[in-house]
Amino acid sequence: MEKWQSKTGGPYKDKRNWQKYNEELVVQGEFLLDFDWIKSGWKKELNEMNINKKGSPYKFPESLIKLQAVWHQWIDYREIEGLTRKIVELAKIPDFNDYSTINRRVNKLKVEFELPKTGFVSIATDGTGMKLNNAGEYLHDTYGRTRKKFIKVILSANPLTGDLLDLDISIEGKGISEPEAAQKHIKKQIKNNIQVDKFWGDGAFYAKDLFNLLEKHKIESAIKIWENASEKSNGSMRRVREVREYLTKGYQNWAREKQYGKRWLGTEVIFSAVKRKYGEKVKARKLENMYAEIKQRFWAYSTVRAYARA
Repeated sequence: MEKWQSKTGGPYKDKRNWQKYNEELVVQGEFLLDFDWIKSGWKKELNEMNINKKGSPYKFPESLIKLQAVWHQWIDYREIEGLTRKIVELAKIPDFNDYSTINRRVNKLKVEFELPKTGFVSIATDGTGMKLNNAGEYLHDTYGRTRKKFIKVILSANPLTGDLLDLDISIEGKGISEPEAAQKHIKKQIKNNIQVDKFWGDGAFYAKDLFNLLEKHKIESAIKIWENASEKSNGSMRRVREVREYLTKGYQNWAREKQYGKRWLGTEVIFSAVKRKYGEKVKARKLENMYAEIKQRFWAYSTVRAYARA
């Protein structure tokens, strides 16, 4: 049997603790029916949510809505109403909300990815596409097309821990580029007093402004160099230094020393896991709801994973 190879061409060494990993996957299932958050008080959470609330007060706490947002990755809103109703019968929660309320609250749910708790973080950034299921007349009238467009997702994660850090979503042909998204995500970490020590990216991130940002903040980089890369500075001394190092060492040695293969652990692993668990087609029809659904899909992955690891 042929042995697997690493990204740098050497023999692949699987160092994963499979017993621990298997247990984490099992515990992720417990999250779906974990109601320990009620112990802190259903009414207490509602009272805090309704402070200075204009209009009708909230009747269902955010904790329930977030749990229902995770359920929605597999089942529709009417089925969520039925599931919640049955859980009320089992005396696990005080009351259930109808499917229209669930729909409205979930689509308005503001989810954020947890920032690192330490002063250092490594970042890998990459992009992928999510498929449209029911694009609707809105997309056709707005953008026009001869084929279905896809939704572009640009993700930044820590390849050393697998933690998702930030996300940008746009319709194909719109939104910011991958290098621009990387700069945005790096700046956000720095703004929150997190020191970025290294950045990974494929050839799409071979961009002058990104290299200059990395140089400004003394961030190490492992960005794939183009085969026809120029040795002239062209506005970025940092980039030309990286080019010369790459040409001197050759790809195999460069990739090994830069640990370029770790980029895959921060992006491709997450893309693969999210698409495998929750699918790559969106259910929503309105563009803004598609964006919300996709962000919640990655948030759900991150939240359930963190729950299991804790």
